[in-house]
Amino acid sequence: MPLFSLHTPPFSVRIASDSPTLFSDLARLYPENVLRPEADEQHIYDFHIDYNRRFSGKSRPYHFRTGTEHFRMADAKQLIPTFEWGLNWCVSAYQQQYLAIHAAVLEKAGKALIMPAPPGSGKSTLCALLMLQGWRLLSDEMCLIDPANGQLQPYVRPVSLKNASIDVIQSYQNDVRIFHRTPDTEKGTVAYLRPSDLSWQQANSTATPAWIVFPAYQASAEPVAVYDMPKADTVLYLAQNSFNYAVFGAEGFSLLSQLVENTASYRLEYSDTSQMLALLEQLLC
Repeated sequence: MPLFSLHTPPFSVRIASDSPTLFSDLARLYPENVLRPEADEQHIYDFHIDYNRRFSGKSRPYHFRTGTEHFRMADAKQLIPTFEWGLNWCVSAYQQQYLAIHAAVLEKAGKALIMPAPPGSGKSTLCALLMLQGWRLLSDEMCLIDPANGQLQPYVRPVSLKNASIDVIQSYQNDVRIFHRTPDTEKGTVAYLRPSDLSWQQANSTATPAWIVFPAYQASAEPVAVYDMPKADTVLYLAQNSFNYAVFGAEGFSLLSQLVENTASYRLEYSDTSQMLALLEQLLC
C-alpha cells in the first residue's frame, strides 16, 4: 500500500492510499518540502489516514478514515475535496493542544486578523483576496489559539473556494491559478487556491491577534457598513464556533475573554467586495 506524508505545521499526517492520482493532485496544492513521497517509520505522526478503495462499485468507492473512525466516502472525481474536508475533520475532532475556532486567519505587520463566519458570508473569498494583496495566510478554516501564550498558530493549507467565489477570485487577478475545480459536491462547485510563498515560508511563525471581523455578505445590503461588536457578544459567538471549547472548560472561557479584551471587534456587512477590501485596509492598517 503506497504511503506518503504531509507536514503542515503544527501537524504531520501519514497517508495510505491506492489512488493512482492523489499524490500528484495534492502536489499542485502543496510544495515538495510539505508533501513528501514517503512516510518515515520513525516519525510520530499526528494522524494516520487510510484513504483507499474499499469496494469495486463506481459510486464513491474511496473511504477516508483515521484509525477505526470513518469520515466520508468519495468517488475518484472528488478525492481532493474529500481529502481537504477530512483533514479539517481530523484536526477539529481530535487535536486538543490548541483552542480551535472555525475562522480564517491572516497576518500583516505582525498583527493577525481573525474572521469567523458561517457559510455564505464571503469569508473564504475575503481571505483569498487579502492573501493576494500581500497578507500572510495562517489558515482559511482554523484559528488555533495556543493556551500557553494566546498566540495564533498557523495551519497553512489551500484556500477553499466555492461556487461564485471561484469566478470572483479569477476575475480579480487573471493570472491567478485555481486548482481542482470540482462540480456537484455537497457544497456545490469547489476549487482551491494555493497559499502564497510568504505563507509557506512563515508556516512556523505565530502571530499576535489584533482584530476580529465578522464579515456578512448580503446582496441587498449597502456597499459596505461597519459596526462595533459588543465584547460579550463576540465571546459568545467565538465559543459557539469553537470545535473544542467544552474540552477546555473554564480555561477556554478565560482564553476567549482575554482574546476579545485585547482585540478590536467589528461586524462588516457588504455587497461590494472591492469597497469591502478598501475599508478593511483603511480600518486595520
